[in-house]
Amino acid sequence: MTKLKLSQLEMLVAAVDTGSFSAAAAALECTQSRISHAIAELEAELGSRLLSRSRLGCEPTDAGHSVVIKARQVLALTRSISAVAPEDPMTGRVQIACFQSVGAHLLPRALAALANEHPGIRVDLDESCEEREDVERAVRGGHADIGIAHLPVGSDLLISPFVTDSYVLLVPASLAIRTPVSWDQFSDLPYIHLHCSGALAVLEKCRSDGFDAELSRTLATHAGIVAMVKQGVGFSILPLLAVFPEPAGVKVLKLPISAKRQLVVIAPVTARTKAAKIVLRYVCERKFVTESAAFRSGVVNW
Repeated sequence: MTKLKLSQLEMLVAAVDTGSFSAAAAALECTQSRISHAIAELEAELGSRLLSRSRLGCEPTDAGHSVVIKARQVLALTRSISAVAPEDPMTGRVQIACFQSVGAHLLPRALAALANEHPGIRVDLDESCEEREDVERAVRGGHADIGIAHLPVGSDLLISPFVTDSYVLLVPASLAIRTPVSWDQFSDLPYIHLHCSGALAVLEKCRSDGFDAELSRTLATHAGIVAMVKQGVGFSILPLLAVFPEPAGVKVLKLPISAKRQLVVIAPVTARTKAAKIVLRYVCERKFVTESAAFRSGVVNW
């Protein structure tokens, strides 16, 4: 008789929901090797490959889809049995630091599901971070339990993959553009720079490709740059998520080169509360992001 463990089913579902073994390990507070070992044991017990792994993450096979459906049913039944004699409701306050675009477009579904299932957990969202370093400082300084920033971040933090987006050109709507887009088309238009480390790194990459525009001015916020571009003052390079949905009065164009931004969820390695661990699991759950308009529109990818 096949001997399955609830922990194996839980790890399989976590891997599918988060999209990778590393993210599943972060969500379940265990090591990646434990996830890999448990799923390998489960596949051996069932005599079938359940997950297909690649550098982009993992996806269920045809057999895996069927097993995951049944696993969800088993786990749901287990939770319903536990609910017969419920423990004290989980309570706590958890703070998340992130960029405004992340808070607006990528977190609402996860936080709505969290509020429905754990109404005693209060989540405070600080969307005022403009720089990756702002998010890191908030987490390291204890002002935030969880942060969402872009790579690179310090290795002293727990890092879970989140989503990627691309850097794009933001130009006045009135500007006539030839395709394919090339740097020379912007030679007469002032360049407006976003004051952050990510934008600076992308600017250097563009310069190595022949982009030679001089900085006409530097602004600290995406909103300020959008307003300036809308007035025809100049053009800029911004993350695609930051200009979603496309503002009126501007055009969003692909860069002549590929430049992507990897967003990650960060948290302290130790000293996290139980409430923070629960929130971290919801934030990292893939299905909530894939249900967002930003994901469905192709603005971000997992």
